[in-house]
Amino acid sequence: MFCASVTYPKDEEGRFDLDYFVQNHVPMFARLLGDNCSRYEVRVPAEAPGAPRPTYRCTACFWVTSGEAFGAVLATHGQEIYGDIARFTDLEPVRSWDEVVAASER
Repeated sequence: MFCASVTYPKDEEGRFDLDYFVQNHVPMFARLLGDNCSRYEVRVPAEAPGAPRPTYRCTACFWVTSGEAFGAVLATHGQEIYGDIARFTDLEPVRSWDEVVAASER
C-alpha cells in the first residue's frame, strides 16, 4: 500500500478555494485512479491551545495499492489533473509519496 499526499501551504497572499478542491478536484483525481485508490481524505488543520499555529491550509491523501498504476494515471491524465489546479489555487504544493508499512482499521 502507498499513500500519495499533497499539502498546500498557508500563504495569506495566495489563493486557495477549499470548496472546489474538496468537491471537484479531489474526487476527479480519485475517479481517475479508479480501483487502485482504496480511499482518500482531505484534512484541514485545527488550531489547538498551546500548539504551534498550522503552517498549511490542507492536505489530501490518496491510498493506492499500485505505484505503477498510479504513475500510469499521471502519465495518461496528467494534463487534465495539473490543468485543473489553476481553478482552485496559485500556491505551490508539497507532494509526497510514502510506502505504508503499518496501518490499523478499527
